[in-house]
Amino acid sequence: MGSTQTITGLSSTSNSRWARGCDAIARGWLWNFLLIFLGSASSVVYPHPPLVSFATIAGATLTCKKAAIATMAIWLVNQVYGYSLRDYPRTSESIAWGVIIGLGTLLVTLLASLKPKFSREKIGGHFLWLGVSFVGGFILFEGLILLTGIFPGISHNLTPAILMRLLIKESIWIVPLALAHMFLVRRSQIVS
Repeated sequence: MGSTQTITGLSSTSNSRWARGCDAIARGWLWNFLLIFLGSASSVVYPHPPLVSFATIAGATLTCKKAAIATMAIWLVNQVYGYSLRDYPRTSESIAWGVIIGLGTLLVTLLASLKPKFSREKIGGHFLWLGVSFVGGFILFEGLILLTGIFPGISHNLTPAILMRLLIKESIWIVPLALAHMFLVRRSQIVS
């Protein structure tokens, strides 16, 4: 008996109810739109939006291609908003930081997109992977920032206190995003 591949990578014959709901959300437009809208709007609130949170949730809940497009759209809106309304300095160092942040966002998205099998079958596995990819993504993103800061002409002061504030900000965003995704998945299960 042939098996049809789904967005989450499981065959339709072995799909759990959770996986089917996640698949429906990943294929639809609503969740993708909400992530891009909220991520873009976060640039109004923060000069440095919670890119790790959006990259993690997008990577863990959308197809890899949709997730990359969504997170790069959020990053691009932040850059346009920053260089226009926030009046970021138009220097080579500022542009380099923008590129590094974009690269970090994309790498976190790709990490979360790995979605091991346990993360696709049940809600507990999904939340476990979300936590693991969030922490790993935060370390990857901030590690890239720290590593970049060693190059001449590119400086960044990243103290433990700043890192803690960044982690708290990212955590404040990832939790409601994860809960919103869970709500949409549960809602899709009721409708279907």
